[in-house]
Amino acid sequence: MSVWHGLLAAVAAWQAAAAPPADKPLFDGVTYRQERRVDASADPAVIHIVTLDLTRPGLRLGVTPPDRSRGMEYVAHTVRNDLIAQHAQVAVNASYFLPFFGGSPKGDDYYPHDGEPVSVSGAAIGGGRVASPVEIDQDLRVSAILCLGRRTDIRAGQRCPAGTRDAIAAGPHLLQGGQAIPLHRALMAEGGKGPRTAIGLSSDRRRAWIVVVDGRQKGYSMGADNAALVALLRDLGASDAMSFDGGGSSTLAVAEGKGAVVLNRPIHTGIAGRERPVANALLVFAPPVSVRQ
Repeated sequence: MSVWHGLLAAVAAWQAAAAPPADKPLFDGVTYRQERRVDASADPAVIHIVTLDLTRPGLRLGVTPPDRSRGMEYVAHTVRNDLIAQHAQVAVNASYFLPFFGGSPKGDDYYPHDGEPVSVSGAAIGGGRVASPVEIDQDLRVSAILCLGRRTDIRAGQRCPAGTRDAIAAGPHLLQGGQAIPLHRALMAEGGKGPRTAIGLSSDRRRAWIVVVDGRQKGYSMGADNAALVALLRDLGASDAMSFDGGGSSTLAVAEGKGAVVLNRPIHTGIAGRERPVANALLVFAPPVSVRQ
C-alpha cells in the first residue's frame, strides 16, 4: 500500500462517529479536550488535544533550559516536575535523549531516573541558551525543528532563523505546507501504533495544537501510527506538524494550584500511569482564563 493510500485509509478509519466533545478552557488562549476514537481494526485510541491561540497576549511557548550540573546537557525530570520548576501552565515531553534504557517490566532498572544526566539527540535551545548543537545522522527520526522566537515555526532539518529563543529538534516531520512527509524507509518498522506526542501549526501561525495519544494499553488505548497522527493533525487544521519523543515518554501535564496534574495516562515499564523522567519539555506559559467575552 502506498503512503497516500495508507493516509487516506487512516483518515477514513479515524473519522469520529459523533461530534467531538467541546473544548474546555484551561488558561487564557488555551483549551483542552479528550477524544476516544476507534480505528478500522477496532483498536481504541484516547487522544488529548491542547489548542493554543498564539495571538493571545501573554501566551508564549518555551523549552526547558539546559542543566549541565551533572556533566551532560540536561538532568532528567518528569514532565510534571519540569512544569512546576519552570512555573509553566502546560508541558509535554519533547526531545529524544540518551543514554536510555526502558527497563524490565514493572521494574526499577530503567535509565534515567529523576535527577540523572542525559543529553538530547539533535538541536535544542532552552531559556535562550543552546542546550544541544545540530547533530545530523545521530537519530534518523530527528528531521524537523520547532523554532520559537519572533515567529513560531516548524522547519525541515535542525536549523532555526536568527532571533530564535527556544527550539526543539525531533520528528518524524509529519506535515509541511499541508502535505504529508513520507517516512524514511529505515523508520518504516517503527511506524506502528503506540503512544505519541506531536505539535501542529496553522498555515497563518495563529494557532497551534499539542496532541498526546495514549497507547500500549489494551482495552483503553492502543495508540496511533504516523498515518493516523497525520490525519488527526490535518483534521484539526494543521498545515505543518512534527512528532516529539513518544512511547513511554508521552506525557501531558497542566498546572493546578501550586502543583500539577497529568491529563493523559502515560505508560512506563509497562505500568499505566507511571511517569518517565525525560530530558526536556515544551512549555506553555499563559495567564488565567480571561473573563472577557
